[in-house]
Amino acid sequence: MKKILAIDDNWLNLNYLAAILADDFPGYQVFLSQSGSEGIEIAKKELPDTILLDIIMPDMDGFTVCDILKNNPFTQHIPIVFLSALNEIDFRIKGLNMGADAFITKPFSRVELKAQVNVMLRIKQAEEMLRNRNRNLEILIHNQTAEFISIEDRYLKISENALEYFWEVDQDGIFNYVSAGIIKILGIHPKEIVGEKSLFDFYIYEEEIEYKNLIKDIFTKRENYIGNEFPCHHKNGDKVWLTISGLPVYDKNNEFSGFIGVNHDITRQKLAEEANLESQEKIHEYQKKLKNLYYELTIAEEKERRKIAEYLHDGLGQTISIASIKLSSIARGDFPPGINKILGETVELLRNAINESRMLVYDLSPPILYELGLIPAIKWKLEQIKNKYSIPTAFESEENSIKLSTDIETLIFRIVCELLNNSLKHAEASFINVELMKNLDNLTIVVRDNGKGFVFTQEKNFSELHGFGLFSIKERLDSLRGSLEIDSEISQGARIVITVPI
Repeated sequence: MKKILAIDDNWLNLNYLAAILADDFPGYQVFLSQSGSEGIEIAKKELPDTILLDIIMPDMDGFTVCDILKNNPFTQHIPIVFLSALNEIDFRIKGLNMGADAFITKPFSRVELKAQVNVMLRIKQAEEMLRNRNRNLEILIHNQTAEFISIEDRYLKISENALEYFWEVDQDGIFNYVSAGIIKILGIHPKEIVGEKSLFDFYIYEEEIEYKNLIKDIFTKRENYIGNEFPCHHKNGDKVWLTISGLPVYDKNNEFSGFIGVNHDITRQKLAEEANLESQEKIHEYQKKLKNLYYELTIAEEKERRKIAEYLHDGLGQTISIASIKLSSIARGDFPPGINKILGETVELLRNAINESRMLVYDLSPPILYELGLIPAIKWKLEQIKNKYSIPTAFESEENSIKLSTDIETLIFRIVCELLNNSLKHAEASFINVELMKNLDNLTIVVRDNGKGFVFTQEKNFSELHGFGLFSIKERLDSLRGSLEIDSEISQGARIVITVPI
């Protein structure tokens, strides 16, 4: 809210001013004071937009009040209007010299007072805007100056430690200027080069002809060149890598006068690149060894599965079968009903054990895979799913049989089984289809289902689908130099393609 302060020792004058101000400036808060000292305190506290000040007052006259307010940094910008019956020119001049902004002679007209107060308010508003702009400008200048100083400091620090040097050569390629940075980079003083060495023979190139020819070609064509990398030697024999950038220079007659350029020391970067390349090669070699180990472990696991299956079939399975036969023959004897019942139940338990051991043998290492091959084994697995889960299945292929090594067939069969289990366990599919195709180079198997599908993009890491076993499948296919492709969307089923070179 805008504020006006009136200071006069005459209470009648104050009431008159208050009434006028209330009518002419209804949105303003008016403060009244009957003494100069009190008025000063109110001005400091409320910071009014203008002050109406009487001159003749008992404790402190208006000139003194004006002088105090104009010398206070918080109140010096407040416009002051003197109200006084003293009309002499000397009093007016004294008031204006004290810092007053206007002078109204008593008795005054209401119109004059209103006009003068409006002028003071406009002056106050304009001064406030100007001060705000100046303040913002000062802040801006301060910030930009600080930023400039900071940039300048950084530039100086960079210049002191930068691994670069500048150079200039004439039209024949002879150095006529080299900055002192070359001492730190190549251990050579500019005096050893300027007027003595050529751009073509200065560098101790590792592959001298190739790099000299490149420089000569650029120089002859008078082209700009940026960031060409050259291997050089430090004066002490150490290898140094430089990037060389330059541009042709022409005189005022547009005659070619040479080149100017800058060389940057990128030795650390090149060493880091070489170390990184070496690390990547080691990592690649380790990954290759791990994949080979993974392949060997998988084959070893399959061999152990087969041994256990053979033991269950030939050892434990045969023993249970013989026990079942003998109990069956005993059960045909003449025994009390209670014993016959127990014998019958025991025989049934043994038969169930025989069936379960056979299923376990097929799950561990299906004989059909080793005896008939991959295609019959996949058909058998689909038939097993159909019978056990009542889910329709289909197999499509123009091939009747495929000749692969036992180890490869076993790995492929295990991968297909895992994909089929995914369709049952995760996809909740009601139909599963397997398609097998072969050409001269590759064997391709496509497993499709109409299940609930999942979100997959090429950018997605297979490890994020670890719960589906796809990461493990990808690793096994990598060991066979094969590939895995996935096409799936939510509620659209899944199509998974495995390809193996043969």
